[in-house]
Amino acid sequence: MGHTGWKIADNMPYLLALREKMGWVYGSEDLCILLYSLVKRQRPRLVVELGTGLGVSTVWMAAAMRENSIGHLHTFDNGSHFSRPAMSALFDMQEGLLGPLAGFADADRDIGRFMEAVLLSADVQEYVTFHSGNINLFELASHPAYADGIDMLFSDFDHGPEMVTELLARFLPLLSPAGSIFIDSASTHRMSYLLIEQMVAALNHRKIPASLACFLSDAEIDSLDRRLRSSRLGLTHLVERHDRPQNSTTWIQFEPLDMGPGLATNMHG
Repeated sequence: MGHTGWKIADNMPYLLALREKMGWVYGSEDLCILLYSLVKRQRPRLVVELGTGLGVSTVWMAAAMRENSIGHLHTFDNGSHFSRPAMSALFDMQEGLLGPLAGFADADRDIGRFMEAVLLSADVQEYVTFHSGNINLFELASHPAYADGIDMLFSDFDHGPEMVTELLARFLPLLSPAGSIFIDSASTHRMSYLLIEQMVAALNHRKIPASLACFLSDAEIDSLDRRLRSSRLGLTHLVERHDRPQNSTTWIQFEPLDMGPGLATNMHG
């Protein structure tokens, strides 16, 4: 589509409206801009999102892909939040660029139709595949589309320590050489924070904790061990100055030990 360069994209007014009117619901009004910037800069080929919510972060990441003319995003959600009465009130309030979304306040609304409308309005539909259904990490990690590696994974559906453990076990082996995992709200969930700190420290000493290994085959353990010989895991806790439940994001990234100018240019290639 040729959407390159730094000039403001023609879909930016819609992106800003979606961010302003719906971003606050799941605390993504600032995070969506960070994710957009990272996608814009790093030009990932494959991004996976677990927990679509209202599609704010989805659309912003896809917009960066549209501008880059490269990349595809797979996003997963069962749409259970659409049954909440508050959603009807939220959709009824929409006007202007988001006016067409007011129709989703009726009884037969579903997240599939909603996401189709949002993606079409943002003109990013060719960069996103929406998957409706419960999130099963074992099944998702077996998806053939991930054979060449995941460049970015953003998880925003469960930040408890049990789910965080399985998430890292299933997806760390699938990351590309400089791939990242973002886990929303985990950095301010005390038990998840402590678990992630200890787990990353162990992995950086090439020790695979038993809590991770129990999810992996022998071949997957060997593969992860080889990755850890040539890479380390960077860990950053991004905490917002907002007094609300969803005010943090954990960022875990593979960092090749032999990083140089050539690799930095081609690490997603």
